[in-house]
Amino acid sequence: MYRVVDGKVDARTYNGYRRYHAGCNHCHGPDGVGSTFASSLVDRPRDIEQFRRVVRDGQSSSGTSLMRGFADDPNFAPYIDDIYAYLQARAEGALGRGRPKRLEP
Repeated sequence: MYRVVDGKVDARTYNGYRRYHAGCNHCHGPDGVGSTFASSLVDRPRDIEQFRRVVRDGQSSSGTSLMRGFADDPNFAPYIDDIYAYLQARAEGALGRGRPKRLEP
């Protein structure tokens, strides 16, 4: 789903990095490592279907909202798979922390 060559990423993974850092990092920490109130997205990655569902619909526990859904957000909903590609590259160790460089087309 992602492509990393010599530390450079494909356009989709780069876009996922940009989208993640435009909104997700506020709760889930820089580079997906988690924070004091939101889990790491690289230590225990979800499968793609579960990730899509949680991002679209949000997540709650015992009636308490843990994360709002982004299904109606045009800045995130169309790019869920790109964000997932970025987080998978991080989780699998193919990509380090920080802004990746983009592969030339």
